[in-house]
Amino acid sequence: RLFNQGIILGEDNEKMSKSRGNVVNPDDYVQTLGADSVRAFLMFVGPWEEGGPWNSRGIEGVYRFLNRVWNLIVEPLPQTREKVDLKQARRELRRIIHKTIKKVTEDMEAFHFNTMIAALMQFNNYLVKAKQTTVSGTDTWNEALEALVLMLAPPCPHIAEELWQRMGKPYSVHLQRWPQWNAELARDEIITLIVQVNGRMRDKIEVPANVSEEAVKEAALATPGAKRHTTGKD
Repeated sequence: RLFNQGIILGEDNEKMSKSRGNVVNPDDYVQTLGADSVRAFLMFVGPWEEGGPWNSRGIEGVYRFLNRVWNLIVEPLPQTREKVDLKQARRELRRIIHKTIKKVTEDMEAFHFNTMIAALMQFNNYLVKAKQTTVSGTDTWNEALEALVLMLAPPCPHIAEELWQRMGKPYSVHLQRWPQWNAELARDEIITLIVQVNGRMRDKIEVPANVSEEAVKEAALATPGAKRHTTGKD
């Protein structure tokens, strides 16, 4: 189907033209920051159908993100790592993996490239912290790194290929199957619910994802915010 992309404007939020002096040559950025940084930034700048203004600081942020991905995978694990409950940590990491695969897959199919890149950034940030714990180096950790590189391949094909090779995987990352997500594993164990009284937010609660409606009502009515506006009233 036809999908019309938006226009990339100059940094002054105006259409690029020589008369305005706001023309950006992407080749200059390819030479200094790499083609993948330019590609990912154009996807991240805003909704694909709307486009948006070029931002030299924004593309540097994407460049830093790709460097963090590189360091996450290429640099060795820390010699001293925080000891954690491995069973719990692996279960949480696997949930994040499948939740991210679901998000990235659905966003890419819907041409929501900006939120797709944001999900990859969030996933990478989680892995950077997890690398400092004993969950890094496990088979679940390796599964997470593999999923990250596979999902990075469409927006950033060059760095993904290089990282895939350095991980000792078979050529090429672009010939691999797309990672699959499991709905059961992707589901949040704890969810945050907003407590409203008369249409206005009064509090919020965290409850298990499979909690019953009656238990939610009881927990909501017991919050300080709800009590202040319901005590003595129907």
